[in-house]
Amino acid sequence: MSEIKQLPFTLAKLAGAAMAVIGIPGVIIILTRKPNPSFSELLPYLLLGIAGIVIFVISSKMLSKRKKENRDPAPLPKVRRQMSILAWSILLALMAIFLLITYIVTV
Repeated sequence: MSEIKQLPFTLAKLAGAAMAVIGIPGVIIILTRKPNPSFSELLPYLLLGIAGIVIFVISSKMLSKRKKENRDPAPLPKVRRQMSILAWSILLALMAIFLLITYIVTV
């Protein structure tokens, strides 16, 4: 039952990660591929990337609060730190994969 209560926040973290993976590399691609990019070309990708990171962080904090409300014993600080590192590693890995795919497709 506790996993179902955590599902919306987990999905929000996934959506935030996907938004960041699309937005930040989009800004980088526009900056590196176009000779004189305008701010209006960068703005949608920049906002998408920033919103994705914000959603990811907020969902992560809400998920940890929801886990505290659970009656299960609280994880040790070391375990919480490991889970946080894992989540951020997944986000960065998805961004790197997207950048690699984008580079391969555009070359």
